[in-house]
Amino acid sequence: MQKGTLIEWDDDRGFGFIKPDGRGGKIFVHISAVKPGRRPQRGDRLVFSSGTGPDGRPAARQVWLEGIKRAERHRPPAHFDRHDYRVWAAVALLALVFAAIVFDMAPFWLVAPYALMGGASWLAYWMDKQAAIAGRWRISEAGLHGLDAAFGIIGGLLAQQVFRHKTAKPGFALTTGGIAVLHAIVLVGIISGALSYAELVALFG
Repeated sequence: MQKGTLIEWDDDRGFGFIKPDGRGGKIFVHISAVKPGRRPQRGDRLVFSSGTGPDGRPAARQVWLEGIKRAERHRPPAHFDRHDYRVWAAVALLALVFAAIVFDMAPFWLVAPYALMGGASWLAYWMDKQAAIAGRWRISEAGLHGLDAAFGIIGGLLAQQVFRHKTAKPGFALTTGGIAVLHAIVLVGIISGALSYAELVALFG
């Protein structure tokens, strides 16, 4: 086994380069070689075995974050954290949607666009994550935000947390937060009577 420092890392695409201790050039590492635990970050110390990648160049195999106990190396990664603010934001928006319906301020089918577009947004984040790992064509950030804005925000928030996708980009997170806040303001306005659902439909319909 060798040790080294992760000097480059693209979290969205899931790969980077390790600078081994001592002599030798940098070694490619893919997220698929990293053992269960948190995702690596630039500057992390790694323990790894070296091999050869599909292109014939040096690549890391069997990679662990240095200092992780052996028992922890085999612990399944936690993909869902119910304490993440994205989860709470998604739950809050869903509660507002049902509140608007329960208080008879919006029709029951208001659930439909949030459910359908939420599913579409979830699928888009999953596809983009897989494309990032495989180095294939990506869905644009504008496209993901567009789906979130078009009633997909609940599914988008949950997908970001579950897939740990786009969570390391402050600018992306800020825009997502803005979309969530906008939906919350509109829903609260409908529930309070400050905004008329029928007038909103006529305005944007």
